[in-house]
Amino acid sequence: MTDATLGNLDRLTRERLAELPPTASLVYLELRNADGPRTLRQLSRQMARPKTSAHRALRQLHEKNLVTCSPRHTDPPSSEWSVDE
Repeated sequence: MTDATLGNLDRLTRERLAELPPTASLVYLELRNADGPRTLRQLSRQMARPKTSAHRALRQLHEKNLVTCSPRHTDPPSSEWSVDE
């Protein structure tokens, strides 16, 4: 898959992202371009954004049904996020 940009996403996804803050779009694109699910910590590091900003964006994306969250049974437990396609 080629790297996704906002311009080559489908119209409905672009419209849903337009309703959210810019950080949410960045998080969405990072997840879409990833080679698998990412944890909050991984996203925060890759995007050089505070965890609180990334977490807020993930919650907003989840509310719009653009991303999904799966529990990861590690010690300590964490969640993995991916694009909901």
